[in-house]
Amino acid sequence: MTMLTSAALHQSIELLTLPDSARVWMYTAQRVLTDAECKAIEGALSHFRLSWAAHGKMLSSQSVILLNQVVVIAVDESVQPATGCSIDSSVAFLRELNKVSASLADLDLLDRGWVIFKSAEKGGLWERAKLHEFWAMRKAEVLSDETEILDLTLTTLRELRFEGVKKLGVSWHAQMW
Repeated sequence: MTMLTSAALHQSIELLTLPDSARVWMYTAQRVLTDAECKAIEGALSHFRLSWAAHGKMLSSQSVILLNQVVVIAVDESVQPATGCSIDSSVAFLRELNKVSASLADLDLLDRGWVIFKSAEKGGLWERAKLHEFWAMRKAEVLSDETEILDLTLTTLRELRFEGVKKLGVSWHAQMW
C-alpha cells in the first residue's frame, strides 16, 4: 500500500496540472483504500471525466486520490464553468463508485465528518478520525495547535497546493475551542 506520508501527499497534488484558479472538490472515504481500489476508482473517474459536461460543453477536469483516502476533482472553470447539474452528476457518479469493485461495496465518499491529520505518535504518518473523535483528542491534548491537518474545505487548486496542509491552530478547527 502507498505510504501515507507528506511526500506522497505532495506528489499526488503535483499530478494536478490545471491552473491555480481551478475549482476543487474533496471527498473523503470512510476508510483507507487499497492501491488496487485506488486504481479502480481512478479508472472510473477518468472514464467519467471524458463525458463530464456543463450545458453541453466538456469540462476541463482532472482528478487524483490523496493518501489513498481523499478523492479530489478539479475543474478549470476558465474553460467552462461547472454548473449545478454538472456538479450533481459528479456527486451521483461518486455515489455509484461502490459498484466499480466488490471490495468497494462499502465505499462512502459523501460523509463530510472525517478529519485527516498527521500523527506525531505514528512517525508523521497521516491518520484519520471522525470529527467528534478528533475534537476529543484535541480536548484531551493528544493533539496540539502544531498538529498538521489536511484542509478539506478548500475550493481552489491554489489553496490545495499552498494551504492544503496547515497547523490545527490556524485551521477552522481552532475556532471550536
